[in-house]
Amino acid sequence: MWLRLRPVESISLVDLGPVIAAVLGPMLAFVVVSMRYQHLDSVKTRELIERSSRETLEKAGELIERSVDPLERSFSAGLGSLSAELAEHKRGTKESFREVNRSLREMNGSLADARERLARIEGHLGIGAVPPVEPGDAADEAA
Repeated sequence: MWLRLRPVESISLVDLGPVIAAVLGPMLAFVVVSMRYQHLDSVKTRELIERSSRETLEKAGELIERSVDPLERSFSAGLGSLSAELAEHKRGTKESFREVNRSLREMNGSLADARERLARIEGHLGIGAVPPVEPGDAADEAA
């Protein structure tokens, strides 16, 4: 059996118009509706992200404020006790300084008394310290 080809009838674009419209029309409508849905969905997503960011910042601010208060109180208490210790140390240092000064004055007085007694003893015994030699004295020229 031989195959026989029949001549093909030509179809014009005008004849295909309804077919093209029937196929492309719903496809175009689907694309437009899909684009609109994606746009609305992206707007909602953006709003959710912005709201979530604001809420997160507010919560973080509250947490920071709550954690700063105890730290601030603790720091203030530590600073207060350190200040009190420093004041006590300053008082103790001043008292020690006064005591040392008093002791030095007493030692100076005792030393002055000892010098005076030594001078009296030396005077009584007739021994005295040799006076220092002045430049230009006769003893200096003899040497």
